[in-house]
Amino acid sequence: MIVSHRAAGIAFFGIITVILIIQSSRLHDAPAIRHVGSQLSSKAPSDVLNTTLGFQKIFVINLPERTDRRDAMTLAAALTNLQITWAKGVPGTDVPDKVIPGEDWEKSILRGNKSSWRAHMNVLNTIIDHNLTSALILEDDADWDIRLKSQLQVFARAAQPFTLNTHQAATVTDPDEIVNLPITSIPSPPSQSLSSPYGNNWDVLWLGHCGTNFPTPNTPPTNTSLLRVTIPNDPTVPNPKHLRAHPFALQDQLTELYPPHTRVVHPSSGTICTQAYAVSQQGARKLLWRFGVNEVLTKGWDLVLGEWCDGAFVEIGEKETAPVCVTVQPPLFSHHFGKGAASDITAPGGGFVDKEKEMTPHVRWSVRLNMGRLVEGGEVRDQWPDE
Repeated sequence: MIVSHRAAGIAFFGIITVILIIQSSRLHDAPAIRHVGSQLSSKAPSDVLNTTLGFQKIFVINLPERTDRRDAMTLAAALTNLQITWAKGVPGTDVPDKVIPGEDWEKSILRGNKSSWRAHMNVLNTIIDHNLTSALILEDDADWDIRLKSQLQVFARAAQPFTLNTHQAATVTDPDEIVNLPITSIPSPPSQSLSSPYGNNWDVLWLGHCGTNFPTPNTPPTNTSLLRVTIPNDPTVPNPKHLRAHPFALQDQLTELYPPHTRVVHPSSGTICTQAYAVSQQGARKLLWRFGVNEVLTKGWDLVLGEWCDGAFVEIGEKETAPVCVTVQPPLFSHHFGKGAASDITAPGGGFVDKEKEMTPHVRWSVRLNMGRLVEGGEVRDQWPDE
């Protein structure tokens, strides 16, 4: 009888161990994307699967008093096996006008914009001071898909024509001709030629935004490639009717030009909002020089960054080349609007978001909206299911 009880006890603890292992894998290992990107699994950079997504660090900007956002972001990162580093947000009242570049008579910036600008400058300062090769910068209300690592493996491949060589994308096509290149047509570079899984020569990878344009011959940046890398049949892309920043927004241009469930990677043009963007060491130095030291600041950081990526600060005759900024539609990160949905800077979604309903534009298997289910072992739900 004693032996039977001992055997039963061993079996019981064995079962508990298996359950814990399964639960752990559910929390940390999100399923891979089952679409055209899966064909690239052997070619996609494996570094993207680490805890910092192939960057050296992930910074999250957070005002110390917003403990609610810190708690939510801590849990979201843990549930998707990400390691984040906190960067203190800066209240606008703590930013004296004298620290902003320019003469006193030129400084007419809103308090909220001063706050955002200084916080992002501080992160750039840290990246340079610690000589980080690259870093991802997130705002503390960002949200992403549980399948983010698989998504970024595909994005890394799609970005390489723009980032392996500054002239490579430009030579793929005539400068006045828009060309759509399927991701499966991108040749694999020698692994030893990659200093980063996202390519060797880039300044900004704009991964989370609330709007961007496709470059055309008549829109900035006019000196960049018109190449677009397409990722078809991506099940992480919502149905076209859901591709809006808020319920009353205009139909997304992506849905007019491409079949449903298509994601497109292209040079940044008119991009706004900085939910998530990565900078290289060279990009951080350029940005800190331009906007921490040299340039008069008159508007929000995201608008300034968008103009910089569009080449607005490159003067004719200067030796400086246009920045290499690559983005993606739909974005891989978006604002999460919780109940109340108040931003520290502006009204959510231009004031059009339903404050009684939680939502995240463009993200199907939202980490934020599935947080309770992931913690308790429930089934993940799609917030933008196909009909």
